[in-house]
Amino acid sequence: MAVAIFIVLVSVFCIDKLTFADEISPEISKTIQITVNWPNKTAIQVEEKITKPWEQILKSISGYKSIESISEVGSSLIRLELREGIEIQNVIQSIRNEYLLQRHRFPEDSLFPRIKLGRLENQYILILQNIRNDPTKNRKGLEQKIRNISGLESLVHYSHKEREILVQIYSDWIQTQEFPSLSQIFTTIRNFQWGFQLDESLGIWFQKDYPPNKESFSKLGLPSRLGEGIKFSSLGKVAFEERAVRHGTRINGASSETMILNAESATSLYHLTNKLKPILAEYNDWILLYSSHQELVNEFIRFIIIFISVDLVLIIFSSYLNLERFHLAVYFFSYYTSLLLFLSVCSIFTYPMGKMYFFLFIVWKYFFAFFSSKRISFWNKKVSYSLFIFFLFVYLDWIPKVFGLILLANFYFYISISFLNGLFGHFVRIPFPQFKFRLFDTSFYFLRKVLDQSKQSKSLFKVLGIFVFFAMGILFSFFSSISLYSLTIPNGSIQMARLEFPTSIPEQETLRITKQVEDVILERNLTDLLVVKQSATNADFYFRLNELGVSNGMRNLPSESGYFHVLGESIVNSGHILRFSNAETSILERNILPLVPWIRNFPGVTEVILCFQPSVEGLELQSKAKFGSFLNFGKEELVRERSLNLQSAIVGRMLIDKKLTDIRFLVKQNKEVENYSGKGVKLSNGITLFDKSISHYKEIKTPGRIYHKNGDTSLELLVKGENIHWNELESKINKLLSEGPVRLSEISPQKKSEMKYRPIFLFIWIFIYSFRKKSKLHSWMILILFLFLFRIQISIFGDGYLLFGATSITLVIFEIWSRDYINYLKHCIPLIFLVLIAYLFPGEGGKFLFEGLLLVSLFILMKFKLFSILDLFKTKTTF
Repeated sequence: MAVAIFIVLVSVFCIDKLTFADEISPEISKTIQITVNWPNKTAIQVEEKITKPWEQILKSISGYKSIESISEVGSSLIRLELREGIEIQNVIQSIRNEYLLQRHRFPEDSLFPRIKLGRLENQYILILQNIRNDPTKNRKGLEQKIRNISGLESLVHYSHKEREILVQIYSDWIQTQEFPSLSQIFTTIRNFQWGFQLDESLGIWFQKDYPPNKESFSKLGLPSRLGEGIKFSSLGKVAFEERAVRHGTRINGASSETMILNAESATSLYHLTNKLKPILAEYNDWILLYSSHQELVNEFIRFIIIFISVDLVLIIFSSYLNLERFHLAVYFFSYYTSLLLFLSVCSIFTYPMGKMYFFLFIVWKYFFAFFSSKRISFWNKKVSYSLFIFFLFVYLDWIPKVFGLILLANFYFYISISFLNGLFGHFVRIPFPQFKFRLFDTSFYFLRKVLDQSKQSKSLFKVLGIFVFFAMGILFSFFSSISLYSLTIPNGSIQMARLEFPTSIPEQETLRITKQVEDVILERNLTDLLVVKQSATNADFYFRLNELGVSNGMRNLPSESGYFHVLGESIVNSGHILRFSNAETSILERNILPLVPWIRNFPGVTEVILCFQPSVEGLELQSKAKFGSFLNFGKEELVRERSLNLQSAIVGRMLIDKKLTDIRFLVKQNKEVENYSGKGVKLSNGITLFDKSISHYKEIKTPGRIYHKNGDTSLELLVKGENIHWNELESKINKLLSEGPVRLSEISPQKKSEMKYRPIFLFIWIFIYSFRKKSKLHSWMILILFLFLFRIQISIFGDGYLLFGATSITLVIFEIWSRDYINYLKHCIPLIFLVLIAYLFPGEGGKFLFEGLLLVSLFILMKFKLFSILDLFKTKTTF
């Protein structure tokens, strides 16, 4: 008893980290991203000087199974997909050490690499929205109070607009000799000191590197060859502008200021929600807009109500169920002790609790109250054989792994409650009142009379009808069990989705497609709330479906090269990626583009999408040999002036309205190819160089991105359709490409489908587990019962294989290891009350509990009816 009390106390301290979520969650591969910036360089230069040296370095690093790299203008991105069981921090440290040893292989002006974990899916989300501008409220103060709440993993603020100071130069105004060049203007603005400022807390003066107000730029003095400073206002203008936020959030299509909070678990999310209520009452310019697991929290509350209702039902029906006055108190102590220990173990191993276990806790609590166990030793040999077969099926992925955990949980509760009942029986002597209601006995008598009609004499026609009905039912159930079924449970109205893109897709395309998908969802009026969070490579959708959205779902969205999927949904509607390699990017593009129309006409193909950005027009400067020395003399300066002319740059930051604001340097000029080559470049010595007179520009094709996978330069196509014969398509493409260097490297699904299972293997195990030589007919009847139960499940409630598996495994354990108590029809009367209570609760959780309890009730009723018919065939029938 002391050991039991000690275990209970330890379990109480372990249970605080218990997670509540769906038991079936997709496996997420761990990734590492390496980002290296090399400003103002083309994709080809980045590939040669940054990406390829990095790929050589990473060959000496172990622990990853695939590598992808993207070289684009000014940056290189390398993505490593890690193997299972690899310690991420060790891999990151190895990469950093290897880089430091080989730093000399990279250009001196390239920036230090950023090495970080890939983006993981966090499902515990809260979204706060700013509904009005209140100057009396301090957002930083709100953020600080939220960060002090335990259970918060991260907080990110997204502004609904971005403001910047635009320092704009007119390049045509500085071509005369007395004016400075662009690089001189840029350097002056960047290094200008705007006086001194006193830090009163430290008593120290320091130089200010930003002006007191934005109008000060107009009065800034620039160097001049005339000996007098020129005011900036004579060469350009200063403007305070707002620009669209690319990586912000949009609510129902409109940009909005938000905070997105990530909680550690569903329990932390509930705690965070409660703590936010008084904080948001103080900061009333913010509201709680979205909670990702609000329905799960509501379902947990409903579960607690039904869970407590079982106690009341057992107390009220104790006399009807022949439960002794002291037995019920002993059982409650035993059950809650077993449950507490079970939850603590799940908390230690971070195993989530969801609708399935909510349902099983109720079933176990009800049936263990009056079960009478057989001697386990008598069945040890038979049980060990069947368990070996069961876990062999699990190992072969013929039976879901979660069913193995359910089976072990049933064994645990069976053994634990049996032991604790004997232990607590010596210490707990609390009597419960006995309620005797004649209504219960009357209900049982009426139910038995209705089901017992089969024991009366039957005509030949009725007997044959019963036989045909059972034969057809068994036949349909058998064919249904051969089909594939997923384990996914419906999500409800509050959902999250993700729009993912292939790595080779440029950011501009991801922004366009995301907005396109968002507009279609709003046009179809599927949601009451839609929040979109945009990033460079994907977009997250948080939404609350209305009735139309729940019935229709998110189907047939114009995602093009993206893959839109609802998190936790079993339906995978994605295409296949065709990857081509074995040549340079320009050659790959030249050979792939002609294939696109042919693939579109292939049988079953509905859409073919380019997963790369075709090469764009550019200019290449070529000079004659006799002018080479002249151009080489000012080559770096020429490149610098050209770069400032073509690209904007950040020259500093300053505080505006208590917020750091970028100062952007921009040159207004014409970027058209035909006019650009004839334009002069102002050098620092005052001379304007028209390099067209000593050289000429050649139009070329420049790739926007260069994509590598496992070291091979690659381009990809996304093919969508139905019933496509991929082997035939692959062979025909290889035949078309046989004369050139390009090869089709692989055809892979854009997103792996969720694992599906055939229930026939579960039925095989049920038959083996329940088979006894002395009662063969009984074993066959049990199998037929579960086949009928499965047919009812898929015909009435849908293909919820997870619910049926959890119910059937629990019932077959009780059926074999208890003294045939499920055959007692009187146990069904209190259960019907629980079914009615579950029916009153809304949402997917209430529906799940109602369906599960109804299946258990139907099993008891069908067993009684089936064995009544069996008794009929054993007796003499009158014809």
